[in-house]
Amino acid sequence: MRSSDARNRPRWDDSVDSEELTTPEPIGVGTTVRTTLRSMGREYVYTWEVVEHQPPSRMTIQSTSGPFPTTLAYKLSERKGATAVDFSVSGRPSGLLRLFEPLIARSTQKNLDRGFAHLKQILETGTAS
Repeated sequence: MRSSDARNRPRWDDSVDSEELTTPEPIGVGTTVRTTLRSMGREYVYTWEVVEHQPPSRMTIQSTSGPFPTTLAYKLSERKGATAVDFSVSGRPSGLLRLFEPLIARSTQKNLDRGFAHLKQILETGTAS
């Protein structure tokens, strides 16, 4: 399973209901993706554009629509004989959503921690629990 292929994300991130490419393959800079996810009891739809793509080690995507502008970036590297994942989320809520920024940050971190633990299990064992 390739973690850089958006279509695999619902397999390891239970906050994501669906993720689909909205441009033709191959995946690269300019590829667009539509994501339907659940967070804090609500459903959200984002569209994303890949703005950096250096397979298999680096990818950055930016939202082009959704509740607020968001950037996701990951980098895979080798550390002590294992693969390390550095992942960052930069969200920029505005208006009333700014009041909820601490809650959004905690919910996002919880989803990421759970999702990456699940991804690690799948990659190491080949199966999901």
